[in-house]
Parts: sequence; C-alpha cells; structure tokens
Amino acid sequence: MRKLRYFFAFVLLVIPVLVFAQAQGRVRGTVLDSKGKPVVGAKAIVTCPEVATYRKEAKTDNRGVFSVLIVDATKMYLFHIEAPGYQPVEQVNKPLIGSQTLELSFTLMTVEEVQAEAQKQALEQPGIKELREGKDLLDAGKPAEARAKFLEAVRVKPDLHLAWLELGILDLNDGKVDDALKAAEKCLSLQPNFAHCLALAANAAKTKGDTASYDKYMAAYKVVNPTDPAVLFNEAAEKLNKGDDTGAKPLLEQALEINPEFAPALFELGMIHVRAGESAKAKELLQKLLTVAPDYKDAAMAKEMLNYL
Repeated sequence: MRKLRYFFAFVLLVIPVLVFAQAQGRVRGTVLDSKGKPVVGAKAIVTCPEVATYRKEAKTDNRGVFSVLIVDATKMYLFHIEAPGYQPVEQVNKPLIGSQTLELSFTLMTVEEVQAEAQKQALEQPGIKELREGKDLLDAGKPAEARAKFLEAVRVKPDLHLAWLELGILDLNDGKVDDALKAAEKCLSLQPNFAHCLALAANAAKTKGDTASYDKYMAAYKVVNPTDPAVLFNEAAEKLNKGDDTGAKPLLEQALEINPEFAPALFELGMIHVRAGESAKAKELLQKLLTVAPDYKDAAMAKEMLNYL
C-alpha cells in the first residue's frame, strides 16, 4: 500500500507537466515589403493581452522569416512587427497547439507609401473628389463643367471652403459680382483668415464699387498676408492713379524684392523710369517682364516702349 501511495503521488506530479507541454505552439512569420521582397532584420515583438508581463522578441533572417515558440498556446497573442523606415503593423493570433506551426505573413509599407495612400484616400472623400475633378476641368479649359463639380462638392460637403472659393472666382470672372462676394463671405464664414478668400472678397467689393467692404477685406488680408507683393502694388497703384510716381516707386521696388518676377510691378516700375528719362533701367525692367511674363496684359505696350527706347 505504501508503494501505491508513492505511485499516485508521482502521477500527480507528472500529469500537469505533460498537459503543459502539449499546450506549446510554434509560430513562423514572414515579413515582406509592398513589392514582395523580404524585410531583413525586422523586429517581431510578441505580447499577451492576458499576461501583462509576457514579452518575446525575434528578428527576421535574410528570407524575412522569424520563428518563436509559445509555451502556452491556449491564449491569444499580439504580434507587433517593426523595421526602420516602415510603418509598424500588428496582428492578434492564437498559436496552434501541438506539433503544428502557425504560419503568419506581414506586409510592411514604407512611411512614404503610407502617406501617399492616406493622401489618395483623402482625395477620394465625398466633396474633395468633386473639388479635385473640378480643378482638373478648369485646367482643361472647361469652366462650365468645373462649376458643376464645385456645386456638387459644396452640396455633399457644405463646409468645403476651397470649393466656395473656386465658385466665387468663377462668378467674378463671369461678371457675377454679387454672387462672387456671397461665395467669398461663405468661404470666410468657414475659414475667417483664409487669404485667398479675403482677396476674392476684396476684389469683388472693389468691382462692385463697395469701398467700405473693400477697405475692410484688404485690411484683413494685409494682416494675414503682409508680404504679398500685390498688397504693395495696390498701394502703389493708388499713388500712380494720382500721378505720384515718387510715392509709388519705393512700393513697387519693395514688391519686386518680395517677388522679382511680379509682372505688374515690373511694368509699372519700368514705365516710371521711362517717364524719368532713365532708359537703361526702364529697358532692363521691361525686357525682364517680357521674359518672365510674355503674355502679360501690357506686354504689347512694353514691346512698343522698348522699340522707342
């Protein structure tokens, strides 16, 4: 009887070990890049949500393969895969118990690929998609079709300020000043300090003859975009309209310091030098105008003046 008791004690000690051994599982993972090539040296970090202290690490070989032995394959494990220059990925898996090996595959994308994919998805969102298509139509010289796309964009996404801007620009180009101003104001209600919509509002107000609104929008525009050469040019234009070449000259020079190829300033400053009898400087400015902006509205006059000089 005494030997029998020892036998049962031995069995009680051995059985848990056998059960525990049977719960083991092997996992082999393959890590590839987006082109199907192995990612060598990628790190696999294995953790267990049920066991806070559990952590195991492995690295891929030259085939992009790693292997880990899981002692307790009855639980779920989180496989985190990372490598320099790539966006990490994660999977939750349960190993196979016994002699079977769980085969896993992971695809890593570079940070640049992830950003490009995110941008692509963003461009396909409702409203953004129509805005993009409308701009493509504008570039193709189809403003009527573009307008339809912009209208669809604000229909599905009323807070898309860029679409309101495009509609306002089209309205202003079509002579619909009131509609242009309304579109600009809608844009500004969504983005109060958006420089392009402030400029649209100012131009629409000026075309309409609403001096008070023009001054209001221009003041706001100068605050958010003080280095725009157009701001300095507009101030110079007011002086030129009064015959004040002396007051306009430094403003035009400042505008060209900001943007040396700003066509309106090149032309007007060249004409100031013409009126001052400074032919060499006038020729320099007008020739540069024709080089950087051959289609400028006053290009023909610049050519005539160069013949005269």
